[in-house]
Amino acid sequence: MIRSLAQRVRRFVSAKSVVASQSEEDYVRLAYLVLLRRPIDPMGLVSWRSVIAAGRFTDQNVIDTILHSEEYLSRFKLLDIIHHARQAWIKTVPAFPKILDIGGSSANLPEGALIELGYSHFPHVIDILDLPPDQQYWGKPKYDQNKSKQFDWGEVNYFHGSAERIEEVRALQERTYDCVFLGQAIEHIYPESLPTLLDWIKRHLVPGGQLVFDTPNRLLTRIQCPDSLTDPDHKYEYTPAEMEQVLINAGFMITERKGMLHLPIQARSGVYDAREFVRAAPVHADADACYLFALAARVADSA
Repeated sequence: MIRSLAQRVRRFVSAKSVVASQSEEDYVRLAYLVLLRRPIDPMGLVSWRSVIAAGRFTDQNVIDTILHSEEYLSRFKLLDIIHHARQAWIKTVPAFPKILDIGGSSANLPEGALIELGYSHFPHVIDILDLPPDQQYWGKPKYDQNKSKQFDWGEVNYFHGSAERIEEVRALQERTYDCVFLGQAIEHIYPESLPTLLDWIKRHLVPGGQLVFDTPNRLLTRIQCPDSLTDPDHKYEYTPAEMEQVLINAGFMITERKGMLHLPIQARSGVYDAREFVRAAPVHADADACYLFALAARVADSA
């Protein structure tokens, strides 16, 4: 991969230049344009000129430096790293015969986001509640959600409405579930509406059924974004302790607690460093020091 990127930059330099031979500074400028998609900044140019003057310049050094920079990781790799960690976590979620996935539509896959993420068990039924197709977070789906989808392993049914007003989705009111799943969805729900949703979930879980979800950890996301949430559509980002208290207040008992992307250095220092994400453990028991956390819970009086 690194070699192909270096070759890509070389091709851009050759194509864009109007001089016969390319200078090392030309290569650096084009590397910034290709990999960071912006012109080189004045301080960066001064730094690279000193490297060139000292005779330490190589094509590969430019590529390696940019690809391991905090800017590149934050802008272009962080979402992939988060996705891979969530894929590792979802493999630890047990099998459930019937699941309600709130916010679980996929733009591309009619099986839904849970299967797309890599859930390794195939339920007999997955019901998906999401917003109407033209309002969905990942864009309008490329398939019809107005009819059930049949697969070798089971069926997927789509229901449209708001999680905050789930009681208005009439077709769901008589259905019960072994698991209610929210993948990166709780943070999109207004906190004042969450107790009502949790009460509905409590009443629609079969005895011993579980609520399972993952969400950003505000203990870590506030280091990255001290003055905002990590996504404009997020309504609130919880700490693990806050979320556990919300569940306990709603009558749930926590049965499992996990973290994704363990960032102990940032958790201790309070200083954001995108480079730590690259070497972070995808799944870790120390949820407080992870970028995301996941909880499983049962109704307290059915545990």
